[in-house]
Amino acid sequence: MKHRLTALALAALLALCLGGCGADDLLYYLYGGDAARRQQASYTQYDGSNGVSVVYDASVWETPTEPQADTVSLMTGTSFNYTVVLLQVTDSYTDFLAQSGEELKAETATVEYELTVDVPDAATRAVRYDCGSYQAVFAQIDYDAGLTVYVSAMTHSGDETPILELLGRVFPTGQTPESAAALLAQDDDS
Repeated sequence: MKHRLTALALAALLALCLGGCGADDLLYYLYGGDAARRQQASYTQYDGSNGVSVVYDASVWETPTEPQADTVSLMTGTSFNYTVVLLQVTDSYTDFLAQSGEELKAETATVEYELTVDVPDAATRAVRYDCGSYQAVFAQIDYDAGLTVYVSAMTHSGDETPILELLGRVFPTGQTPESAAALLAQDDDS
């Protein structure tokens, strides 16, 4: 009986491979569903009610939500490999990066690294914390237009690159930087 089950499992895997569905596709199906793997970039703009707009790749990020009145939230990945980014507008922080770092260090052992984040028409400060199996990224983006956006991001993937790329496409509503406009134009041409 054991040999029959093994043979059946191998036959099923072989059929998936021959049918154009690889082992990666099977794993994405089992653990991430259809949203976990899309092929072509599809940029779209989301205008939050908090005055923050973001151009995001809908093939990577889920549709943004607003869990609080001053926060836009973006999420990507599966339960095993996920990233969450919160874009918050508030004036209650005296030093957002220091305060966030202290709160994180109080909860877990961390290693801190400075990050360079390029955001058009803005001054930025950012740090990354390695916290064992995940990373935390905190950033403060001070736009020339006068808006300040506080970014809190967590990623279980171990790669902060998608977060940094996303932040380059965040801007005050009505103040679209050229880079974001170019992405939307590129998507319209495809």
